[in-house]
Amino acid sequence: MAEETHEQNSSAQTLDNQETPPTQTEQTATESNAKTSEEKLQEAVEAKAKKVLNRKEEIIWRGTPRHVLMFKYHAISFLMILAFSYLGLNISVYFFALLVIPVVLSGIKILEVKTNIYEISNKRLKMKKGIFSSVTNEIELYHIKNTVLEEKRNNKGYITFYTTNEKFEKIKFPRMNNPSEIHSKVRDIYEEIKLERNKITHTKK
Repeated sequence: MAEETHEQNSSAQTLDNQETPPTQTEQTATESNAKTSEEKLQEAVEAKAKKVLNRKEEIIWRGTPRHVLMFKYHAISFLMILAFSYLGLNISVYFFALLVIPVVLSGIKILEVKTNIYEISNKRLKMKKGIFSSVTNEIELYHIKNTVLEEKRNNKGYITFYTTNEKFEKIKFPRMNNPSEIHSKVRDIYEEIKLERNKITHTKK
């Protein structure tokens, strides 16, 4: 009898030492908590990404083409003025009326320089063109594939942007001061925007 009692006690201790398998309710609660944590992480990632993408727009650089680029048009206008003045003095005074042509030509080219505005912000590239009616083209920074920096010894130079936009695959901005500094700022921003957009895409899959 003593031996049977000892065996029963040993069996009872063995059963007590075994782990009780979790119930279905406990498993459901664990899965729910894990799912809630994952959803919170996704929401946090999306919130940060949207904060980056929806930040207040700030202008990094704004400029226009140089008047030097219009030199050939001004040279042609000057030659036309000399020609019409000579004809007016030696042949007929009516040739003086044609002087309006080179004057208008030079005036149009001066207005083109003033109204062709290039702009870089922390969100997009913007090109505004037009004298009497303007057309504005915008390219979001996340469309940038690559950039090329050309800098002179006088801290002036150019930045060329290569984008995924079929209409504007290559955009060369006018000469600017300290192009390397502007280039670094733009590169850091568009890399950050791309990273946050990828996070949003990844969390939604």
